[in-house]
Amino acid sequence: MRSESIPVKTVVIGGGAVGLLYAARLVLSGQSASVVTRSPLQAEQINRQKMSFHSLDGQVLPVPLAASPIEQGLPPGNLYLLAVKQNDLPGLLPFLREIPQNASILALQNGMGHQEWLAEKLPDRICYFGINAEGARRLSGTEVIHTGSGSLRVGPWNETAGPDPVISAFLDWARSVQIQATFEASIQPFAWRKLVANALINPLTAIFEVPNGALLENPYTVDLMRDLFVEAAAVANHHGQKLGETDWQEIFAICRNTSRNLSSMLQDVKRQRRTEVEAINGYLVQKGKEAGIPTPLHESLLRVILLKTSMGEEKVGGDRS
Repeated sequence: MRSESIPVKTVVIGGGAVGLLYAARLVLSGQSASVVTRSPLQAEQINRQKMSFHSLDGQVLPVPLAASPIEQGLPPGNLYLLAVKQNDLPGLLPFLREIPQNASILALQNGMGHQEWLAEKLPDRICYFGINAEGARRLSGTEVIHTGSGSLRVGPWNETAGPDPVISAFLDWARSVQIQATFEASIQPFAWRKLVANALINPLTAIFEVPNGALLENPYTVDLMRDLFVEAAAVANHHGQKLGETDWQEIFAICRNTSRNLSSMLQDVKRQRRTEVEAINGYLVQKGKEAGIPTPLHESLLRVILLKTSMGEEKVGGDRS
């Protein structure tokens, strides 16, 4: 069966920047898509006001998107796009267990660890993982900006026979809207490289509150990034992923090419929300300890970000009282 004959009905789970980006682009290109939000208020606002999508060419387009809160369960579909943070996944398990038998799941979480959790809870055959490099920034619960074009790599965690028809059709759609979409026999090597890049860039931008490119403007931050890379590469190498000079240069290029971007971790810190540092630097620290490999720099970044966000939460709590 040809993939283009498969109608894909996508349910985007998560009303953050990435979730709204994909939901809007799907609907604007004539695809069937809906979004499931954590907040009933956000769902109500999307249904009442429509979404606003800021395209790369400067247009602001209204998006007639159907939304519902997670408390109402998951609407029917054959592709469920997980665009929530890793720490929100356990709360979705009762709903994910009820999806149609012919449906697939595509997880777009940053960091690592979610693949292990999903493998324990759901059949491997329905779980695919994505490495998203499309840029987005959420302005509000109903407004998202497409900040940069990029790639989307999709595949199972470990090598299997190939994509199912729904995943193939979704990738065909992505290519049709100029996303550089590819299917990978195993996503694991790409996930490790994305993890290391995030571990070097995101926490430093969040601590210093600067865009990505500012990290390259000071020799001290460049040296710190290099030392962080050496620690991370030692952990990755122990787990069968050989990272070397080419990978360091690629991270340097990512930082330069996204020089004006505000990392998701920085955006979370500014909004005084919980970050994904535990799934990024925390994962490297955990795997380093299991292997007997010291990662003091990553552990320091982990602690600083956790402290920074906890202080923000205390401030918000104090303001509310």
